[in-house]
Amino acid sequence: MHVVIIGGASRIGSTVGYTLSGMDPDVEVTLVDIDEDAAWAHATDISHAKYHFSGTLERVSNSATDVGGAVRSTTPAGLEGLDPDLLVFNAAAPRPEEATDRGAREAELDRNLEIVDTVADQLRDLEPVPVLVVTNPVDRLTYRFWSVLDWPRARFIGYSLSEMARAADVVGRKLGEAGQNVHCPIMGEHGEHIVPVFSHARVDGEPVEIPESEYADIREYIRDIPFEIAESRGVQETSRWVTSAGVTRVIRTIAAGENETPICLSTPLAGEYGLRDVCLSVPVTLDENGVAEIHDWELSRSERRELATAYEAVRADVDGM
Repeated sequence: MHVVIIGGASRIGSTVGYTLSGMDPDVEVTLVDIDEDAAWAHATDISHAKYHFSGTLERVSNSATDVGGAVRSTTPAGLEGLDPDLLVFNAAAPRPEEATDRGAREAELDRNLEIVDTVADQLRDLEPVPVLVVTNPVDRLTYRFWSVLDWPRARFIGYSLSEMARAADVVGRKLGEAGQNVHCPIMGEHGEHIVPVFSHARVDGEPVEIPESEYADIREYIRDIPFEIAESRGVQETSRWVTSAGVTRVIRTIAAGENETPICLSTPLAGEYGLRDVCLSVPVTLDENGVAEIHDWELSRSERRELATAYEAVRADVDGM
């Protein structure tokens, strides 16, 4: 498998490259960045790190040609010469140092929209492959890629698994359970209008009832914690550890060709949940082509209402692009 990370010299991009190469040394990785020297340095360092990982972890790639996957770098001008199986879009304009509150994601739309359009132009001549969008605002930019590239909608995926990890943490603490044993899916927007699907929460795979009195606190924690991290550690650092781990999880799932349990990721909707012409996080299963199936979960009345609110918020920005 060949994974191309656009914005590969960034903190998240390079960390994804390192994490993926460590977990699957057979996967070929190309870091694409306008900072040619930094991309080369990260690629070379990761290549050396693969020496310590090789042969120690289970492989998910099935192709014999993947053995000993190289880590390379190039500039955006080299995109057309690549033959990727999956694209990770992580390129972004620099974030202001003061962008440490929940309104910061909205401001990123104007800064990053032009970058999306430029990259989409560079991708037009490639064969359609899954595009995993990590740059914020994820739902809007995933929609933008879909709207300007004439590729099947199943190819477009917006990353939104960090919220699920944060939900597991706070729900676990409230229930006295280890977060690793908690599963609380998050639908809706990657941002302010998240929809924790409490009706589908599980502990050790079994349904669990979360007191409704805790709902508001759980939502606020999930919304606030990434910005508390940014304020304490520096906005340029972002929540790169949880994001890189989650992005790697998505890539490995696509490489494996299937996932039995749906995970919530942003993808274009065409009538699912009564919504269309928007990208929102919904439960999906993945295969080597991207989204294999969108699952129609039964939701509570309040969850349906919150999902409609998320739709209206994202759709308003899409209309204004």
